[in-house]
Amino acid sequence: MTADALKATQAAETAAKIEQEKIRLVFGTWVQYVDGIPFAIGIAVIMSGIWPTLGNTGPLAAIVWVGAVVAWSCGSLGLQRYYTANPARHAAAVWQRMQVAMFITHGLVWGGLVWVFWDAGNTVNQAILCILGLGSIVAMFFLTSASFRVMCSSLSTLTLGIWSAFLTHDGALAQVFSVVFPLFALLLLRYGRATAKQIHATLQLRFENEALAAAVIRANKAKSDFLSSMSHELRTPLNSIIGYADLIRQETFGPIMPERYASYVGDIAASGAHLLSMISDLLDLAKIEAGKREFDATPVHLAEVAADVLRFVEPMAARAHVSVMIDAKHDAIVRADERSVKQMLLNLASNAVKFSKPGGIAVVFCEVQPNGRIALGVKDTGTGMTAAEQAKALEPFVQATNAETVEGHGTGLGLPIVKGLIEAHQGLLRIESTKGLGSKIWVEFPAERLMRVKEETAA
Repeated sequence: MTADALKATQAAETAAKIEQEKIRLVFGTWVQYVDGIPFAIGIAVIMSGIWPTLGNTGPLAAIVWVGAVVAWSCGSLGLQRYYTANPARHAAAVWQRMQVAMFITHGLVWGGLVWVFWDAGNTVNQAILCILGLGSIVAMFFLTSASFRVMCSSLSTLTLGIWSAFLTHDGALAQVFSVVFPLFALLLLRYGRATAKQIHATLQLRFENEALAAAVIRANKAKSDFLSSMSHELRTPLNSIIGYADLIRQETFGPIMPERYASYVGDIAASGAHLLSMISDLLDLAKIEAGKREFDATPVHLAEVAADVLRFVEPMAARAHVSVMIDAKHDAIVRADERSVKQMLLNLASNAVKFSKPGGIAVVFCEVQPNGRIALGVKDTGTGMTAAEQAKALEPFVQATNAETVEGHGTGLGLPIVKGLIEAHQGLLRIESTKGLGSKIWVEFPAERLMRVKEETAA
């Protein structure tokens, strides 16, 4: 399918959803179909001669009109229930024709209001009916504003019914409203057209945004599936390359001849290990984004994790001439996935060493904050970051420039992986950094994950 054809298909789908939503909005809820019954009964009672000053219509005419209102309410409510039970039973155009017929009938029924209850020579009665007539067309404006076609049908029928009564009857109010009433109805139609356009634009934006969101989700899933698949495919040959390179480097089957090949084999093993680490990062990020990373919540001793991570990064720190140490204010045990905790702290510690200049210091810390949250992270005297750089650092595959990276290079996935892992533990990633002075980056576990804590002397 070409790009133009795809766009046309998406536009057609969006248009269909818009029309379906308009149908739903016009049908509304059951309340709007029955609330007119007590209102109609009240009008019939007060204008049927009980209070002559308010009207003197014969009871039979009033009963017939109320019966028509009740019949319309019951029929319309049945149609609304029919639609609610299965909106997909008919196409939107069919539902709209049903709505047009339903509201034309409504206009005929309520358009007879002035005809039935008009009391010649009774200005109080006439004033009330004029107000009720205006109120009825305003009510139709709000009920049908989602669909201009339905609004035109209902307002036109209702207006013609009431207007014809004003034209027929005598009296000052009838003469005034025979002019004012149609003008007011035309004004409502004008506003109704603008309102319908605005509703249409709002619905179009909503469904386009939903389509974009769905496309983004599909794209992310496809990306994650691709990365996961390719990472597995690349890991197998890389493990073989690294394994054979180690066998040769250890001279398992004899000396390396000539000797200069030994350095080449070392480069092969180091490059393979680096590439394998990058692929592992890709796979981890793909699993986290796809929600496929498995977590085994067990008691995790943070001080022990810090010590393990420190031993792991000490060789890297020694090469970079960076001092690493632990400052554990509290010895905390949290319920978390131990592998994830080690991975988070290792990424933070590696970054601290990587971005510190010779003579710099990186401190792994662990503390329970006053709010009960558990902080685990690293503070360093490295290059630091601006606010803009902090935001970029959380984006996958965004790396610092070579000038800022002191020890080694990575994929730019370290902090995104840390963020994904801590959020999977219902925690937060925090960054405090000043350009040229250093950074403090840590993860915060929620207080409910804390199992035990005691004061610890700094190490």
